[in-house]
Parts: sequence; C-alpha cells; structure tokens
Amino acid sequence: MPPPVGPVVDRGVLVGAVAGLVVVLLALAVALLTGRWWRRRTEARRARRLAPGRPLLVALAAGDGDDAVLDRLATLPRAQWRALEPVAVSMLGKLRGGARAAIVALLERRGTAVRALHDSRRRRPTVRARAAHLLGVVGGPGATARLVVLLADRDPDVRAVAARALGRLRDPLAAQPLVRCLTGPGRALPHHVVMPALARVGPPARSALVASADHPDPAVRARVAEALGLIGAVDAAPRLVRTLQEDPSAEVRLRAARALGRLGTPSAVDPLLAATAAHEPPALRATAAHASGAIGARRAVPVLAALVDDPQHWVAHTAAAALAAIGPEGVAALRDLAHAADRPGAAAHAREALGKAPGVAA
Repeated sequence: MPPPVGPVVDRGVLVGAVAGLVVVLLALAVALLTGRWWRRRTEARRARRLAPGRPLLVALAAGDGDDAVLDRLATLPRAQWRALEPVAVSMLGKLRGGARAAIVALLERRGTAVRALHDSRRRRPTVRARAAHLLGVVGGPGATARLVVLLADRDPDVRAVAARALGRLRDPLAAQPLVRCLTGPGRALPHHVVMPALARVGPPARSALVASADHPDPAVRARVAEALGLIGAVDAAPRLVRTLQEDPSAEVRLRAARALGRLGTPSAVDPLLAATAAHEPPALRATAAHASGAIGARRAVPVLAALVDDPQHWVAHTAAAALAAIGPEGVAALRDLAHAADRPGAAAHAREALGKAPGVAA
C-alpha cells in the first residue's frame, strides 16, 4: 500500500514567509527601541526645562519665597513654564493657607485660569475636561459660571469633571445647578459623581435639596431623599421623617428610611419602627429595620426581636442583623431567640446573625 501523500509546500513560498516574519520582527524591535529612545529624550528635555524653576516653586510652596521668587517664576520662558505648570497645579491639592494662595497667585499671573476659560470652549472633549479640572483647582472670576455651563456639556466625561470641579470650589452658587443634575430632566449625572460635590458645597446644597423634596415626580423625590442621607444632612432629618410618614410613593419612603439610618438621628427611631408594621411593603419594612439597627437605639430591641419571626424572610433576616448591630442588648435578645424551641424560624435567623457578628459567640 503506497504511503499517504501530504500537501506540497513550495520552497520559494516558505522562504518568503520566513523572510517576511524576520522583517516584521525587526520592524517591531526598531519601533520598540525608537519609542524608548524618544521617551528618554522627552523626559530628559522635560527635566532640563524643569530644573531652573522647580527649586523656586518648592520654595514658594514651602513659604520661603518672597515677591522676588514669585516674579522670577512669573517671568520664566514659556517652554520652561509649560513643563512647570502641571507640577504647580498638582501641588494645590496638597497645600493649604498661605502656601496655596501663593501658588494660586502664580497661576493667575501666568494666565492659567484665563487660558482654562478659553479652552473650556474648545471642540475636543479632552481639552474641555482638562480646562474644567483646572478651573476647579485654580478658581478665579467666572470659574463657577463656566463650570455650571459645562454641567450640560454633550460629553459625559466633561460633565463629570465639571461637577467634581464645582465641589472643589465650594461655591454656594453651585448648589442649585448640582441638584439639577440629580433632579432635572436634562443630562443627569450619577450619584457617585454629584454626592461628593454636594457634600463639599455644604449647607447651601442641603437647602437646595430640601427645596426639591416636594417635586411632583416620585423618582426625583426618591433621589433627593437618598442624596440627603449620602451627604450627611443631619438638619434635614425632620423633613425625611415627614417623607417617611406621608409620601404616597413606597420607593420614596424607602429611600427616606435608608437616609435616616445613614444620618443616625435618634428622633427617627420611632417613625422607623412604625414603618416596620405588617401592613407596610416588605422592602420598606426591611429597610426601616436595618436603619433602626444602624442608629443603635435600645428601645428598638423589642420591636426588632418580634420581627425576627416575621413570615417575610428578608424582613426577619434584616431584623436579626439589626439586633446584632445595636450592641449588647440586641445580642442578648438574639441569644434568647437562638434557643427558642417554639420559634424555629426566629432561632435560625438569630443563630445566623450571631455567627456573623464580630466577636460574638452564639
């Protein structure tokens, strides 16, 4: 029987393929070496440009500089300043008081804020985002107004940078525009972007949120209630209690209960315990139970202990965890429940909560 015949490969094709592979590898090696050389060259050039101004900038930031140092930095050649400016901007996040004011004065004399205002109108989103960041760091006349405009930018990254920048400025005039990013019908921003900015703005932001608490749209009211808890608006607790008790939307009441738990206001305990009643929606009951435990009020122990036997599994589970969070009184109630032979469901939840509680033996 003749042996099987395999495919025939032309020798010229094989040699050509190998030669092509060698050429590609050589090209990659040349590109890699060229890239490294160019990077080293760029870094060396930047270091040369930074060398004259860096000691002066450090002296200014350390408070050792005088007007002569500021004047020398303000008159550095443009190429040297372009290398030094990012260093100066990065210092602002670490400085306070007079040192920060000196760096801001330098940036103002070099026209950084004016240039950022101009760049915030450029076509490229990356340029607008960089300009928004600079405006938040440096501030200056017109910075807040321009950043408010950028909150409606067509690019979501620019909007997010503008919101963070407004938080850094802590300008009360930014409160209402930031709240509109949560409540308005336009281009909204996610909570994790807006909340830190509102928290930095402080009391004006809380006032703007409370003013939106009666919005006709329940989705907006829910976001407002959540936001008040996330920014720690303790003075808004009475308004959140009223929302918990009176709002027609179960979702809004749930968010109010969650916010009250975050705020930890003792006066909210009784309204929260009332929200755990059997006629309330299960999700609200579980959230209110969790919030009661987060506040840590001992008077909540009897109500939560009764809920550990609730037919709604998640309500019972959450009530047991809330008891563990309250402290010794809650743990004692869980231990009693863990050995209640006539309440097997409650005993199971209690044992689970005791097992998860740090430093507590069942």
